[in-house]
Amino acid sequence: MNSLEEILKASPSENAGKTVAVAMSGGVDSSVAAALLKLQGYDVIGLTMHLWTDPRGEEMDVNHASGCCSFGMARDAAAVAARMGFRHYILDLSREFHDCVVKDFVAEYERGRTPNPCVLCNSRIKWQTLLERASRMGCDYLATGHYARIERKADRFCLLRSLNTEKDQSYALWRLSQESLSRTLLPLGDLTKTDVRKFAAEFGLNVADKQESQDICFIPDNDYRRFLRDHTVQESGSKAQGEIIGTDGRVLGYHEGIASYTVGQRRGLGISASRPLYVTRIDPAANRVYVAYDEDCFSDEAMAEDVNWLSISEPKEAIDCGVKVRYRDSTHEARVCPLAKNRVRIQFAEPVRAVTPGQSAVFYKGDTVLGGGVLSDSRKMEVA
Repeated sequence: MNSLEEILKASPSENAGKTVAVAMSGGVDSSVAAALLKLQGYDVIGLTMHLWTDPRGEEMDVNHASGCCSFGMARDAAAVAARMGFRHYILDLSREFHDCVVKDFVAEYERGRTPNPCVLCNSRIKWQTLLERASRMGCDYLATGHYARIERKADRFCLLRSLNTEKDQSYALWRLSQESLSRTLLPLGDLTKTDVRKFAAEFGLNVADKQESQDICFIPDNDYRRFLRDHTVQESGSKAQGEIIGTDGRVLGYHEGIASYTVGQRRGLGISASRPLYVTRIDPAANRVYVAYDEDCFSDEAMAEDVNWLSISEPKEAIDCGVKVRYRDSTHEARVCPLAKNRVRIQFAEPVRAVTPGQSAVFYKGDTVLGGGVLSDSRKMEVA
């Protein structure tokens, strides 16, 4: 357990005159991050982003505080700001969020891929649009409640895992730039969730016991298939039935749109077989979903695109490192080989299950995030 004295070891006088904007979701993590920075002597400005309004026109429950579209979110953040004595504002970034994150979310599923909207939101909304707004307000830094760390090493800023391995969120920050890291504060990088709730209670914050949201923030009911059905029709008019193909090439059934499927999926296929079947590939050009058995779900090689080298400069040769291919995943030993056009080939030491196009592949050396990319393809291992 970290003591409050240890956390506040920085003298308030050292930070006097420095202004930090804190992205406040209304949850306990960002609230404690803001409170700690205030006690460390920073001039804190709380910024709550309004990102999404339900296009179905359904009224949100004012007591529902999960998701970026709730009234409760802004209300709780404002209460924390009032309690700690700093300014708080609500910024309407809904147009930017829709054009960047929501459209990409829908388009990726229509391409047969499974996106991670939090990764894109972090780099394009929080650390681009929000950081630009904060700069115009005179802020020196942007802070969030992410569980990760930033360290200056030689001439680079490095992103590191949180010391709290159970809550580490460094995976979702691989798209950030050196400029972004140089202007970022992550006060929770050394803390556990127990620490954070303890401090929230000590500070008398109304969010100390607030439940965490596990949903995609713009889909508070967590029914992403419903969301995609609504938006694939609304955004592009596409909802085509297609074939589900088995291991021997036979048609086993039909689907109502590839956007409802993801690699590794077992439930909801609507087909029967003597053994469980899983989605192994989605072909958007042919409008087909391919299924196979569990042993066919492993890959020993993958490709990634849109690569961003963060804590190191772009390597000229292959590097051995750990690779995570989804947020809730262990790190897999691999060799990452740089290619032309900002791509890499990832060669896993041991086959990895359900490598999913659209998800992020993040490269680690110990606790340091070297960089990452978006998975675009994988090669299945040969089964004897």
